[in-house]
Amino acid sequence: MTYRYNYYSKISLNSFDEVAKKYEETKPLRGARASENIRPLANRAYWWNRISKVSDTKYILCDGHWAWSTMPNDCDIREQTAPIVWERKDDGDYLTIRSHMNDGMSVSRYTFLDKWLPKEMRFIWPNGKHYVTYKGEQHYLPKFRGKMDWSNKTFEMYKDNKVVFKHKDGEFTRVNEKQPFKTKKIDKQLDTHYADKLKALWDWATVTLPVLGETLVTSRHEYADKLTGGGGSYWYWKRTDPMEIRAILDDEEHENRMALAVCLANEADAVLGNRFAEKNNTYSLIRQAVRQAGDFYLTEAR
Repeated sequence: MTYRYNYYSKISLNSFDEVAKKYEETKPLRGARASENIRPLANRAYWWNRISKVSDTKYILCDGHWAWSTMPNDCDIREQTAPIVWERKDDGDYLTIRSHMNDGMSVSRYTFLDKWLPKEMRFIWPNGKHYVTYKGEQHYLPKFRGKMDWSNKTFEMYKDNKVVFKHKDGEFTRVNEKQPFKTKKIDKQLDTHYADKLKALWDWATVTLPVLGETLVTSRHEYADKLTGGGGSYWYWKRTDPMEIRAILDDEEHENRMALAVCLANEADAVLGNRFAEKNNTYSLIRQAVRQAGDFYLTEAR
């Protein structure tokens, strides 16, 4: 996939001072939302794309996701999940950039980032991977991981993936650690470690799964829920924590061993008329599924 830039959409805010000036010069919305101090970044009809002031030394550019309509104005969820944060510290100005949350996709967030990042930066997403580019260098930006509780109006960040630049004399310097990028290369040591354990699980499964009858398929969503902790759909079973997958392989008495076996059988289409039926390529498909769900791939910093 070749990503094509839409240069006509680029607007940019290039420094902390520009952001602070933009905030002061933007009149808040009037009418029913006057009390919320909403200052749209551009078209006032799209008020959810806005600039917010956290303090004299911190501003955030919001695109409307997650916290913009139901959270109180003094809530820090906006700051935690905002695509762009500008902050002035004692040693200089800092720009923090975040992509979308978890496994969802949001083209509106991606285009927002590309539009409002400094003029020499782009946000691109070739082949589903997200990068911030600056002066020819790509900075990998995976989605951050967290949980939004709309009922209690709380947010818990599990993994704060981000790219942070320090801005000085018109130049940006990457200052936080590079992010782990999952390659397509198998971790041979990890794969070898679990080879016999996977074989043991599947040998057990070929004896046990036929007993389930048609519930192997009809109840697969419930089995997937046991792995993921909820979600209501078998199709998301590979979102299980990779360490949970490994723990099941390690422990022959694990309570979720049957759940994993059911999901693997359905993943490999080891089914005939809704009942268990192993095929010639079943085991190779199962090995592939476990490598994905158990995260048996090497990573590198990017």
